[in-house]
Amino acid sequence: MQKSIKILLSAILLTVLTSCASHPTAPSLDMGSVQQKAESGDKHAQYQLALLHRSYGHFPEALEWLQKAAAQDYPLAQNELGNIYLEGRMEEEKDSNQAFAWYQKAAQGGYFDAINNLGYLYDLGKGTDQDHAKAAQLYELAASKGSIRAMYNLGLLYQQGQGVEKDMVQAYKWFDLARYYTGRSRDMSLKWAIRKQWDELEATMSSSEKKEARELGTQWQKSIASNR
Repeated sequence: MQKSIKILLSAILLTVLTSCASHPTAPSLDMGSVQQKAESGDKHAQYQLALLHRSYGHFPEALEWLQKAAAQDYPLAQNELGNIYLEGRMEEEKDSNQAFAWYQKAAQGGYFDAINNLGYLYDLGKGTDQDHAKAAQLYELAASKGSIRAMYNLGLLYQQGQGVEKDMVQAYKWFDLARYYTGRSRDMSLKWAIRKQWDELEATMSSSEKKEARELGTQWQKSIASNR
């Protein structure tokens, strides 16, 4: 039963986690046809066109089309604008307030990456007052939608006792879940970060604590699968 639940949830999460990766990031599409759709108001095409322009280093054009898609409440574009302003990409100045505003809009659209990113800003107090409890709530919501990074972030909060009561069993649960699902992730830095934290707890926790953590993880998987 546990194996079948993991297979089911793995398929669900993989679908969510690869939905963003399926969007083109290299000039493999015909810019002319994409631009025609974008100019007609197609928000997905506007987002695609922005990525195409970015891949060619046309940053002003990329930003313009991202803003057009974002204005139509396209969460991927809104989240990407958040990334741009948080990290100062595409020759834009860093602006945590702008990043918070865009992540918030994308999170309201239900985009799991944006929900995690919004939690991250609350976690660090960037663009908003620091609120670890709010960050924990957002991480848990993002995790339920398929964000491996949110699982990892939530594990860190439980490990550190920030925003939640310090609880190594809960920390292990979230690191263990993240470790399981990150097998399908291409983010090697995230994989190693998760494995480092998991290894640390694996070496220090008792067998009964790890068993309890895995049982809690299975219960969480069941609840997610039943709510789909």
